[in-house]
Amino acid sequence: MPTASARLRRKLDLAAPAFAAPGQLLLDDPDARELTPCFLAAGSYVTLTMVPLMEAALRRAQELAAEDAVAAGLVVYLERHIPEELHGGAPGRAALDDLEALGIDTVALRTGPPPPKMAALVGTLAFWIWHRHPVAILGLLALEGFHPHGPTVERLVEQTGLPRDGFRQLLLHAKLDAHHAEELHRVLDTLPLEREQEQLIALAALQTMSSLIDAWLDVVTDGSRVPTVSAT
Repeated sequence: MPTASARLRRKLDLAAPAFAAPGQLLLDDPDARELTPCFLAAGSYVTLTMVPLMEAALRRAQELAAEDAVAAGLVVYLERHIPEELHGGAPGRAALDDLEALGIDTVALRTGPPPPKMAALVGTLAFWIWHRHPVAILGLLALEGFHPHGPTVERLVEQTGLPRDGFRQLLLHAKLDAHHAEELHRVLDTLPLEREQEQLIALAALQTMSSLIDAWLDVVTDGSRVPTVSAT
């Protein structure tokens, strides 16, 4: 019988081609230099909210842990993984530094209203964490299995001529996320997940992928700019 992680990967692999398509469109676009900062900014809302969402899931899991073995296992994992995602700084600071290197107005990005699609995604994930089960956070983290591809990032740097400092996090996660994904799969296979919890994890992952696809396509197909963000 397939493991929980294998069942999740089988579902997400169906969406993988669509998830990769916006990035390929960006690479093929003659205006890639102009579009890349906004493309990365469009996806940054997930990066910037990942740690706060993990912290919310940890708090909720701690509340349930005494009577919920899945929540108890989730506490152990999140207490270890959250510091790994901080990279020694404030949540999202490293990602903001990269965006600033690309000319993004990160003050506007942080203080202005987020794009509705991203706001809806974060709100949905928070609702599932608090009102369904905090294990929903594993759906968001499952995207580490679709980490940046180092040679592709290098090609984007060369093709656009943009500052390499704007791609530091992409290059770092091209190395780190494969390890993180393997760890997540081990966690999935050790937690005593119920069928409904597996479904919630897959739903959270697919919803995150769908929202990111839409946000990226808004940039590469319509030339849309991320609201409250300006590129120089």
